[in-house]
Formats: sequence, structure tokens, C-alpha cells
Amino acid sequence: MSASPTPLSARQVSLVRDGRTLLKDIDLTLHRGEVHLLLGPNGAGKSSLLRVLAGEWTASGGEIALQGQPLSRWSIPQQARLRAVLPQQDALAFGFTVRELVRLGRIAAARDASSHQQTLIDAVLRATDTLALAERLYPTLSGGERRRAQLARVLAQVWDAPSPVLLLDEPIHSLDLAHQHEVMTLLRAVAARGFTVLASLHDLNLAVAYGQRISLLRAGQLLATDVPERALTPLALQKLYGESLDFTPHQSGAAPYWQVRRTSGG
Repeated sequence: MSASPTPLSARQVSLVRDGRTLLKDIDLTLHRGEVHLLLGPNGAGKSSLLRVLAGEWTASGGEIALQGQPLSRWSIPQQARLRAVLPQQDALAFGFTVRELVRLGRIAAARDASSHQQTLIDAVLRATDTLALAERLYPTLSGGERRRAQLARVLAQVWDAPSPVLLLDEPIHSLDLAHQHEVMTLLRAVAARGFTVLASLHDLNLAVAYGQRISLLRAGQLLATDVPERALTPLALQKLYGESLDFTPHQSGAAPYWQVRRTSGG
């Protein structure tokens, strides 16, 4: 029995735009069933990498492969049925309800039976804790509510796809602490049902608590890719952020957690 193809990978990928090198020789392989988190300071190239992986920007060198095939071999509708993208910026200004917004995610699956579409949308609304917002107009939502509604839209796009891929640029941006944990818990849950998740993040504690694999990106280059306990060392963090940081493991409630503290003399 042949192995399943890798959901998404980058091989020696570089990106140059307006004379600036934004990414250099990126090698990255994403695995089905994992939450893979991308960490790095502002300007490290996280959003640029997500845009290249999504096909929004064309790599200047190297190759992106989706389900084992070069991205260029997939049509845009085919890509949309396999891979969904949550950008960092929210540009929607139309007066859609949340349910209508989430339904937009099903455009690539326009042949859905209406009963199947309704059931799927309700499932996604429940999963993202947005069912109570379903009939609210999108422009009336708070920043955090908008973020959850947009997450519901991208999940709906690929909810029933084979080996779906999610590319999320700061998915917990604008969320309060409780909803940050809810979203990260949701990402672990969808990964457990076969999704491949790549998300950029800034919170190191959340990265350790929820990431199954972590990549460190600085100045357009990958410094490391590994499981959290091996990737997030004091030396790696100093290279990443230019600060002397240390991890102190401790208990927070019933679950192990990690506290990041500044070390002296950094």
C-alpha cells in the first residue's frame, strides 16, 4: 500500500519582491494531522511564506507541492477545494450575516446539495462558537467575533475535503485570552480529524501548549523546525528575537504550561 502524499511542502523556496529578498532557501514539509506553528519577530517573513505556500505570490525559486504535485499543476478551483487561507487583514465591508459569510467558503463546492451545505455550515458554526452569531451582520461584530467568523468561513471551505490544508496568518489576532485558547484547541481538534494546519503565531506559551511542530523564521530564513521542546531552546530564542529568554516549566491549573521569562544580562 503506497504512502499518502505529503499535504504541502516547500523545497529550496526563495522570494524576491521589489529587489528585496523576503525568503531564502526555505525547506518545509507539513504533515497530515499536525498543528505546525510558524514563529518569528515582525518582518521575519511569516506572512510572505504563507502567501507563497498559498499560491498568492509566486516563488522566485524552488518548488511548492500540494498533495505531492507541483502547485502549478492544480487549477485555482482545485486548490480551493483542498487548501483554505485565513489572511492577517480583514477587508470585508459588505453587510453579510455570519451565516452568509461562512456560506461563501462553500463556493468551490457549488454542487453541494442544499441539505448537506446547511448541515456542514451548522457544524462549522458550532465548532467555532459562532452559531449564536449566525444571523448577526458582519460589520456589527467585534474584532474577536470577526476573527472567529472568518475562521469559520475557511474551515467551511475544506471541512469535507480529503486531507485538507489550512494556512492561517495570526488566527488568534484580536481575540481575548479565552477565545485564543478556544481557537487553538479547535485547531488541534481539526488536525486530529485529518487536517494539516500551518499557522503563524507570536505567543510562545500558546505555541508550546498547542503546537505539535514549530518552525522558527528570522530574516526570511528558517532557523529550525522541530517539536517544541527541541525547537524552543534559550539559544534558539536568542537567535530568533535577539533577547536572552528562558523557559520555566510549571503547572497552570491541571495542565503543564511554560512560562517565558527574561533572563538577566541579555
